[in-house]
Amino acid sequence: MGKGEVIRFLSSIGVDTRFVSILEDAILINNLRFSRFSRKREEVFKKNYPSIKVVRSKIFQMICSRVSRVLSDELEPHQRILVEEGDDPLSYTLYAVLEPYTRKYGVSLVSGGEFDFIACPLTLDHIIANAIGEMINGKPIRGPPREDDRGRLLYPLSRVPVAWIERWLRTGPIKITGDDVIEEFIGFFEEILPEFRENMLKSLNYIREKGII
Repeated sequence: MGKGEVIRFLSSIGVDTRFVSILEDAILINNLRFSRFSRKREEVFKKNYPSIKVVRSKIFQMICSRVSRVLSDELEPHQRILVEEGDDPLSYTLYAVLEPYTRKYGVSLVSGGEFDFIACPLTLDHIIANAIGEMINGKPIRGPPREDDRGRLLYPLSRVPVAWIERWLRTGPIKITGDDVIEEFIGFFEEILPEFRENMLKSLNYIREKGII
């Protein structure tokens, strides 16, 4: 049983596969409304593929919504995205949210060869922690780099709080930084302004777009 067979079957029963992630042992619904993956269609699917789980996670749908805002601004059809393999929670999440774009945008997820982007598994929390670290150390606050010596960088999870991934995967704390001072700053800002991460990210994006630093 291959992925192509599963995709064809889902399409035949009326599911829009651009809004589901098709993994080896699970179908993850990205957007319940747009996917049209009703309970009735799920029953039909399970009769034919009983070993594949259908996951209806609201928190995963929230993650996908945040990711779509990033990728709609960054991606173009048929681009090649390098996704480095890994079995940690961030690597798993990164692949899961990118997989539908092989149908939505016709992109290719590759592990080597030529590519247009390198997908980075940094979350909103990682990006903000790095920026606070730069601030504490008296360095210019630049935000995440657009490219490195290998090529252009893509941050699909840059608007996703790490706590959402922990809740979705029911995993222990994902390490953000090993610096106690940075963690204290994050805790302080969070107490006085719970949405400080999102606001700070907007500032970082503005700085990067305008080339202020």
